[in-house]
Amino acid sequence: MGQSMVAIVEADCTGCDLCIPHCPFEALLPMETSPKERKHKKRPVIVLASQCVGCLSCIGSCPTKALHEVALPPNAILSPLVIPTDDPPTESVVRWGKKGIGWA
Repeated sequence: MGQSMVAIVEADCTGCDLCIPHCPFEALLPMETSPKERKHKKRPVIVLASQCVGCLSCIGSCPTKALHEVALPPNAILSPLVIPTDDPPTESVVRWGKKGIGWA
C-alpha cells in the first residue's frame, strides 16, 4: 500500500471549517486572509503538508467534496512530507478548552 496525502480544491472550499476538527494532526487550518480573487465570502482551509500524515480522516467531512486523496506510488523516491514547503499564513484554531472546537 502506498502513501497518501490530502489536497483541497480551493475553488470548491466554502470555508465552512467542518473538516478542521476531523484532523487529529492539525494539518487543516484556515488561511489568515482570503485571496482577493476568491468567490466565496469565507477564507479557504489549506492542508499543511508538514502536518498531514495521510490518515484521510477529514475527507468524508467536506460537504462540497473539496478534499480529495492524492496517492503516491509505492516506489516513490521522495515523499512530499520531507520536501519543505512555504505554507501561507494561517489562522490558529482553539481546539480544546471551554471555547475549543474539540475533535470530531
